[in-house]
Amino acid sequence: MAEYLEVGKAEEIGEGQVKAFKVRDKDILVAKYKAEYYAMGRCCTHRGADLSQGSLEGKIITCPRHGSRFDITTGESISGPKIGFLKLKTKDGPSYDVIAEGGIIKVRSREK
Repeated sequence: MAEYLEVGKAEEIGEGQVKAFKVRDKDILVAKYKAEYYAMGRCCTHRGADLSQGSLEGKIITCPRHGSRFDITTGESISGPKIGFLKLKTKDGPSYDVIAEGGIIKVRSREK
């Protein structure tokens, strides 16, 4: 996904909200934080839970299954899952560049 691909309308996502999208074969979530749009992989890198069903506080989204936390602006794993007394690590998720033009949100993969 080198070029920007349309995912949806900007009006679909309010401040502090997330929405799930499928772009080609990628499951993506788009969030609006401080009037900017950010996109990352929708599946938690721990066990694949749907992060769009998690809770967003500021720029941190928490996985609804085991509590892994990710920075929506970068896809970076902030903390891994908490299972009992175990604190596990988890990998960073994929992140995407986002533009909103003409009321349309478009994303493309970030090259690492």
